[in-house]
Parts: sequence; structure tokens; C-alpha cells
Amino acid sequence: MSFRNPKYTRSVSQEGSFNSSKSSISSSINSNSSIFGQLPRGLKGENVEWKKAKECYICQKKFNHTTRRRHHCRFCGNSICEEHGIKRRTKDEQKRLRICDNCDRELIRNEIQSEIEGEISRLQTEVQNARELNEKLYKDHYEKTSRVGQLEMELSKAERSQKQKEQLLQDRLNDEQIKAEKTRKAIEDIRNELDNAGKSETDMNQKCAEAEAQLESLKGEAENLRNRKNDLETQIMTLTSKLKESYPLDHVRPIVCDRCLNKLNQVYRPMLSNGQVAIESTNDSKQSVNNSQVLNPDN
Repeated sequence: MSFRNPKYTRSVSQEGSFNSSKSSISSSINSNSSIFGQLPRGLKGENVEWKKAKECYICQKKFNHTTRRRHHCRFCGNSICEEHGIKRRTKDEQKRLRICDNCDRELIRNEIQSEIEGEISRLQTEVQNARELNEKLYKDHYEKTSRVGQLEMELSKAERSQKQKEQLLQDRLNDEQIKAEKTRKAIEDIRNELDNAGKSETDMNQKCAEAEAQLESLKGEAENLRNRKNDLETQIMTLTSKLKESYPLDHVRPIVCDRCLNKLNQVYRPMLSNGQVAIESTNDSKQSVNNSQVLNPDN
């Protein structure tokens, strides 16, 4: 049977362009599939071994016991810091577990890939159906020509829709990364403020303790000075009383030996030079030896 109808010729041409479009989509899909990296072991359902690294495998910052503690991604087992492990995801229908930024991006990419593959599978099925319909054009090409054009339109629409979905997901990923960075900076600022407040409180407590210790020391010194003053006043009163009752020096000198006389002179000479002791004159001379030979009662 020979078909010379122009409509059939046009439908065959449309089938060729449809197959060309399908080949272009397949090659584009195969090339895009290479952008998706290998999934971590934990994302494939395999057992995860926790690695005990000394630094975050994303930012390479070393861990410590205060501001940057070590955590582990429950999906790949790598050691991560708090900034790159703030996200949570559900694994094997369990509770939400910690996931690193890299695994989270791989999951998002995997979701995108699954959606793309599902859409591709659907489109491939439609393309296959279109091919089968084109084969039936030998019998009824007039009815199926419009269907081919419709499928081409749907395919083009699906491509545009898929690109829009990819762009939306990429924008969402960028927004999440920006939010994570802002959250990390806010946490860092709060930690710095808390550290500064703790240092100020420690300094004030130390200064208060030093002031209290100095105050107690000054109180003790003041008490010692009062006690010493009282002792000195008592000694002065005692010495004054004894000096008032002492025997005149001129009466003692004639009756003592030379050795005792030297001792008396050594004892009373400083007192005479300071004007604290006065010696009364003898009854024979009636002259003043020194106005300071007797202790002044007022002192």
C-alpha cells in the first residue's frame, strides 16, 4: 500500500523531529546525571563508621572542648562542627538525626534526580506510545497526526516545567545556606557576649575579694595600733609615777661605788640630753645642776 497524502508526509516529518527531540533530551539527561555525586554509605542504607577526626572535614577548623565541639553526621560518619551539622533529617523512618551540609546537599540532589528520572521515565513512556501511534499511521495517519503534535507540546512544556523546578530547588538551597550562615554568626555573637560577661564578673569578684582582704588587714593593724597605744600610755604612767617617787640623784652619787656611778651616768645622760630628767641640787651648793634632771610629770 502506498501513501501519497501530504498529511502523512507531514506526520512522518513530525515523527522524525519528535525522535530527534527525544534523543536530545536523553543525551541531556545522561550528561546532567554526572553532576550528582556518589551518595554516602549512610544514604545507601549501609552501616556508617564514625570517624574521629581532629577537624571538621568541611571547613577544616580544629575541634576544642568549648566553642567548637566535634559531632558526627549520622549519614556519612564524618566529623563535623556545629556550624556544618545544624540540620536534621529522618533516616529509615527513625527520629530526625544530625546531617552534615554535604550529605544534605546530596539528598537534595538525589531528590531532584529522582524527580527528573521519574519525569524522564514518564516522558520516555509517552515517546514510546507516540512511536507506536506513528507506526499505526500506516492505517490511520489522519487521526494520529494531531496527537503527535500534542505530545511534542507536552514534552516542551515538561522541559520548561522541569527547568523551573530545578531553579526553584536551587534557590531554596541557596536560601537555606544563607539562613544557616546567619544562624552561625548569631550563635557566635552570643557566645562572645557570654564570654565577655563571664570575664567581667570574675574580675569584679576578684577585686571585691582583694578589697575585703585589705579591709580585714587594715582592721587588724588598727587594732594592733590601739593596743600598742594603750600599752605605751600604761608604761608612760608607770614610769612617770616611778620617777616622781625616785630618790634625788645627788644624794645617791656620794654613797655608791665608781662602777655603779658610771652605770648611773650612762642611764641618766640620754635622759638629761632630751630634757626628760632633772636632778635636784644638793643642800650644800643650792645651785641647779640641770632643769631636766627630774622627769616632767606632764609628759
